[in-house]
Amino acid sequence: MEITPFRSDHIPEAAALFVQNYKALRRSIPVLPDLMENRDRVAARLDRLMKSCPGVAALEGGRLVGYMGWYLLDRFRETERKAAFCPEWAHGAADSARPAIYRAMYRAASAQWAAAGCQVHAISLLAHDHEAEKTWFWNGFGLAVVDAIRLLAPLEGVSPAGFTVRKATLDDVELLAILDAEHWRHYAQPPVFMVSQQPNDAAGFADLLSRPKNSVWLAMQDDPIGFMRFEGSNVGAADVVSADTVAITGAYIRPAYRGRGAAACLLDAALRDYAGRGAERCAVDFESFNPEAAVFWMEYFEPVCLSVMRVPESLGQPD
Repeated sequence: MEITPFRSDHIPEAAALFVQNYKALRRSIPVLPDLMENRDRVAARLDRLMKSCPGVAALEGGRLVGYMGWYLLDRFRETERKAAFCPEWAHGAADSARPAIYRAMYRAASAQWAAAGCQVHAISLLAHDHEAEKTWFWNGFGLAVVDAIRLLAPLEGVSPAGFTVRKATLDDVELLAILDAEHWRHYAQPPVFMVSQQPNDAAGFADLLSRPKNSVWLAMQDDPIGFMRFEGSNVGAADVVSADTVAITGAYIRPAYRGRGAAACLLDAALRDYAGRGAERCAVDFESFNPEAAVFWMEYFEPVCLSVMRVPESLGQPD
């Protein structure tokens, strides 16, 4: 096997490798959009990516058997770290010797990432691809983010118990801002330990609610219990779920009210509403190391992408 720089003439074969793998995922999860089964669409993405940051190719007897491309991202996940990130469509390997192909490509790619000053290595995998998952695990990568999807079918056996659920209005934006500030403080606490981002303020929620495909749902008792936010798209989600998909972009239940079914009631109300508007599917992405979120979303959604990452010990150390 020969590892070489990726060339533009590799694109058709690379697109075919990804589409073959993606079709296998769609056979088990048909709710996924079919747009990424289009080789020309994948090829166009690869062309744009490789022009900005050329990747590597694995050749066997002159035939492409693997490829990897990536983005170089500053302030990865709002940290001070620079990362190399390989999206789910930006890599692939032939079935014949996939672990060996991925190991060889990572050896070459990681040298380039270190030279570029990257302290984090990250790659998104199609969730059915257990062989690739094991391969990257054995290369020191751990799970960080899960993209998941479901049809916009209502949940079964869900009803509010002692609280109400309703769609938020512009009169609720101050309340939503308070809940969102609590939401982001929660992420910084054990065991999640995420870098806290700037929460939406009242003006931000007013802007969000002004867009027709967006909504926020509130659970209320005497005091607010929590909220769930939906948008017509999610820029940070995996590309395989982004087409014509309603995205959940925030959810928070106050600790004192957890375990009472409020999150399920919020989800059910929103699913019914969007189904009534003709939408077909709903997606969510969540951190696997957020225990409450991971348990809840996995109950109602099917994973389609697993994003794994590695923080090599010797990179980014003080001189």
